[in-house]
Amino acid sequence: MKHLLLALSLVVPTLSKTIEAAESLLSEQDQPDDLFVVQNKDQQNEEEQPQSYRHKSPEEIQQELNEAQARFDHALKLFNPWYTGPLITPSATMVAPGWVMSQPYIYFTDTYANYNARRHVVDRPNLFSLKVQPIILEVGVTPSVDTTLIMSAQENWSKGHSGGGFNDVIMAVGFLIQQQSLYVPKMKFSISQSFPTGKYQHLSHNGLALDGTGAGAWQTSFTFAIGKLLFWNTLHPMNTRFAFTGTLSTPVHVRNFNVYGGGFGTSGTVHPGNAYNADLGLELSITQPWVIALDIVYNWQNKTSFHGKSGFNADGTPASVGGGYSDQLSLAPAVEYNFNENMGILWGLWFTVYGRSAPDFVSGIFSWYWYF
Repeated sequence: MKHLLLALSLVVPTLSKTIEAAESLLSEQDQPDDLFVVQNKDQQNEEEQPQSYRHKSPEEIQQELNEAQARFDHALKLFNPWYTGPLITPSATMVAPGWVMSQPYIYFTDTYANYNARRHVVDRPNLFSLKVQPIILEVGVTPSVDTTLIMSAQENWSKGHSGGGFNDVIMAVGFLIQQQSLYVPKMKFSISQSFPTGKYQHLSHNGLALDGTGAGAWQTSFTFAIGKLLFWNTLHPMNTRFAFTGTLSTPVHVRNFNVYGGGFGTSGTVHPGNAYNADLGLELSITQPWVIALDIVYNWQNKTSFHGKSGFNADGTPASVGGGYSDQLSLAPAVEYNFNENMGILWGLWFTVYGRSAPDFVSGIFSWYWYF
């Protein structure tokens, strides 16, 4: 609505001035055909009216009326866009004090291969995973501070076995850096803390780690996010997001089978490598309720080292713990439907494009957004 009012504010003055010019021209045509009177009238008009409104022909006036009408018709078609948000990229929007943003997620993932250290795809038995995040609550505290709580659980299946449980709990605090203006994007800085509530060691002896649902580490993440709504003077505005995240982890003491590898008799300390994410999110309005979105996600992690007794596998071979440098590029196209400016649904696919020492997967995602 605010964009319609802005357009009307530009159109209405033009219409009124054009109509005044037309009335002035018609009134001149009603005067007697006296040359002296007409010359005096012209001189008076030149003194009273701006130069831009002198001696306009009926054709010029009609053209201005047509242009004003076209701008008015265009303004009627503009709309204030609604967005649920792309699937992956964090938002730079602050939640207002006393308001709550809830956005549960459901992921169904098939990890069907791995990328080796040379970026070649190596087939593996399918690992199916159902992850549910019923609690994602972001609460506004002050105009420049909000908080977030994330709780989730998952179930995994592979080779006729299953396992799962609760994941690590995450809490975050966001700080406003910059409000969005005409030429400046909004900016937000967040600090999040992951608590090791998920299971990460003493896992099943089948070596599939299906019951491993946590990292076992206290992980602290720092996220800088920016966002800008672009109108383009078209009927299809675009919302853009970019976020960069760095994650630091504490050392983890592990025993036996664990999420980092291991086997029988494993005992030692894992030092997870620092992890980083760079995400670009795009949302293009088709109509006010319908939006198409795309996330471009690149993540990488430094070497995860291990010190201690590595243990052995069921076949007697030495077990491995930790891993080398890894990275991964993935895409997540999606479709949004917004019931109003405070509620919408979002669904799409998330899949890898290439990677190194990383899983190759495809994931179906559904999310519900509610701001209240």
